[in-house]
Amino acid sequence: MAYAAGVRAQDTSFPTRPVRIIVPFAAGGPTDVIVRIIAEALSERWKQPVVVENRGGGGTIVGTNALAQAAGDGYTIGVATNSFVINPAIRPRLPYDTARAFTAVGMLVTSPFVLVAWPDLAPKNLAELIAFAKRESSPIAYASPGPGTGGQMAGELLQLKAGIRMEHVPYNGSAPALTDVLAGRVPLMFDLWSSVRPYVEAGRLKVLAVATDAPLPDAPQYPTIATTFPGFSVSAFQAMVAPAGTPPAAIRRIAADLREVVASERFATQVRPLGVEPAPSTAAELETFLQGEMAKWREVARSSNIVLE
Repeated sequence: MAYAAGVRAQDTSFPTRPVRIIVPFAAGGPTDVIVRIIAEALSERWKQPVVVENRGGGGTIVGTNALAQAAGDGYTIGVATNSFVINPAIRPRLPYDTARAFTAVGMLVTSPFVLVAWPDLAPKNLAELIAFAKRESSPIAYASPGPGTGGQMAGELLQLKAGIRMEHVPYNGSAPALTDVLAGRVPLMFDLWSSVRPYVEAGRLKVLAVATDAPLPDAPQYPTIATTFPGFSVSAFQAMVAPAGTPPAAIRRIAADLREVVASERFATQVRPLGVEPAPSTAAELETFLQGEMAKWREVARSSNIVLE
């Protein structure tokens, strides 16, 4: 991936016609809602329609491939989420080259993962969990929304860092996985803080650790995994990318306006109820982040022998 450096001398003549944003999910989900908020704000600034096109399917591959094949003229941009950086590590037959087919534009939002457990599980924190896992003769099970999801990859990363064995129990979505953890059928899972917070506050789940490298702003009492294993950081994110070859002037204009929208109080008020935090960035900052995430998940997939056909 590449980015267009600098924000000076923006091409204020861009855009002169409608802009399309490809969302690699079906309409109506959280990502779609957030992108439609972005689209409305950019349309107001540009005095041009900004059209959201939903291209779900294939674990985001269908929509991402549509973006890769789009003309690199600035008039088609798209959304990248965790799957964007995980898929290259675990899927050897992607129809596009993630590292070369896209140009970074800017980050939209992030949402922290936390490691939660069934309340009756003996360990009360990360240190106790690691000691417990090392004592047990069989691996401790953890649930996830499915193979290749952020929940699974966070569990695999923890195993590598802590030197413990865990058994991945995949589900078809986060809701059934969470249901079984709440029922005690599977003791652990990594999930979004916004999803599990009501159950934690009700005493139906307990937080063992926070997966991001900084404490939760609204629950700083929970320690981070990074305190024990520096550099450990897993969060859900949504970002904007464009097809490779998009003119630098167009990238500069989109990136600068996108950053202003995401940094606005209006945007924060609109998206925080969805359980996400605005994360304005430059194109260069997003490029660095995406490269780091892809390298991290390549190492996890290689070490854990995770391959999805």
